[in-house]
Amino acid sequence: MSLIIRRLTFLVAMLVLLVVPATARAQEVDLEALDAWIENLMEDWSTPGLAVGIVHGDSLVFARGYGVRTLGSEEPVDEHTRFAVASNSKAFTAAVLGMLVEEEMLGWDDRVIDHLPDFQMWDPWVTRDIRVRDLLTHRSGLATFGGDHLWIGATNGREEIISRVRFMEPVGPFRASFHYQNLMFLVAGQVGHAATGRSWNEMIATRIFSPLGMNESSTSVRDLVGLENVASAHEVVQGELRPVDYDNVDGVAPAAAINSNVVDMARWMRLNLKEGSFEGSQVFSAGTAREMQRIQYPLGVSAWAAENLGRRFNGYGLGWFISDYKGRKVVSHSGGLTGMISLQTLLPEEGLGVIVLTNFAPSAPTSAITYRILDAYLGEPERDWNEVFVGFRNQGEDRAAQREERLQAARVTGTEPSLPLEAYAGTYTEAVSGETTVRLEDGHLVFDYNPRHLGDLEHWHHDVFRVTWRHPIFDMAAQSFLRFELDEKGDVTGLEVTFYDPIRFEKVE
Repeated sequence: MSLIIRRLTFLVAMLVLLVVPATARAQEVDLEALDAWIENLMEDWSTPGLAVGIVHGDSLVFARGYGVRTLGSEEPVDEHTRFAVASNSKAFTAAVLGMLVEEEMLGWDDRVIDHLPDFQMWDPWVTRDIRVRDLLTHRSGLATFGGDHLWIGATNGREEIISRVRFMEPVGPFRASFHYQNLMFLVAGQVGHAATGRSWNEMIATRIFSPLGMNESSTSVRDLVGLENVASAHEVVQGELRPVDYDNVDGVAPAAAINSNVVDMARWMRLNLKEGSFEGSQVFSAGTAREMQRIQYPLGVSAWAAENLGRRFNGYGLGWFISDYKGRKVVSHSGGLTGMISLQTLLPEEGLGVIVLTNFAPSAPTSAITYRILDAYLGEPERDWNEVFVGFRNQGEDRAAQREERLQAARVTGTEPSLPLEAYAGTYTEAVSGETTVRLEDGHLVFDYNPRHLGDLEHWHHDVFRVTWRHPIFDMAAQSFLRFELDEKGDVTGLEVTFYDPIRFEKVE
């Protein structure tokens, strides 16, 4: 055999080693085996229903629903059942702005006030210098979830919510701290509106949904009214798992308002895996895709992630988290609203995408299912990820029990409120939040900010009360503390209550 032939044989062999294994692995993945495992997982987590979609090789290779749309009914979840995808909306917003950058209607590094002249932050310098890119990378300095009570359970419009941002004091340095911020994505959507004269909802529908054929997706909870194949949200209320109302997130739509199913989301995943190309059409440029999918703000890697996920890097792009799993780049994002969790995961080098949608709030099932699927496609040893996350849940419950024991031990017994209960009732106000009320109802006090922040007060000690929320939110404690403030005359002057962070309201005379 000549040297040339030997070299050609070697090259062909190498190409086979490089190309064939991925295809072979894909053919060997037993997707049917997922069914029993997922059903067991759903039982462990009391999940009423979920849907899973897998894209591989630019094709939807698996789309299946499990369980029921609504607890107590027999209507099954299928691949067309609509769920709220929540914060998976953020990458859609970034993509639309990327298209406007391509058309030179705005720039990633344009100042926000050049498009929204009335926009203000707490710090005048930040107001002058904050850029579009800053809005999309959670580096504004505002608190994680700060201001979310302005839209969760509320009816504030987009302009009204943005007008309150000027009163929000930062908790970290601008551009030098990462705090996950929904309101900044709202501002980003309004920048697009200002540049085009079209609403965010219109831009998503015409620039993404229509070209991709995402005909079963929408940008408002109002669009779900009258549709049959819609999953209900579920939460634990007063110790019982039950259906609850969807969050109306129209006020902060660019951060969280899209509703979809695994079939439509598969089209979105194919678009991003192919760097903006979908079935021969370039929806947005490869340059825009790369800009979205590169780390704009670096984040740390935990010891657990390094050991268990093989993670070496971590960060946030434009509407996406960027990391790695077992040597492959991962582009992903989760989403959560009351009673709804979603997780979307892309491995561009493998042409692999996974979307998991659930109608109950714990996020662990979406992660466990995703890692199970990734391992199967990557040829990794099988691991029971459900067992891993159940272990985390048990540890968390133990820590919560210990915290409760410490709270009870620190409670001062034998005290009474300083004043009759009716003295605490009234209207209270705060610059960001607006007005809230405390009222006497059936012999006890009730705190009433909006339907999602409505709770019954039980005296704890002194002038501190414990709030039990009537309609708890999945990522906010079911109980909080409320402390009334009195002046030197013994009159109530204000109260401090915790949603995500403590908020101090002043009493209105």
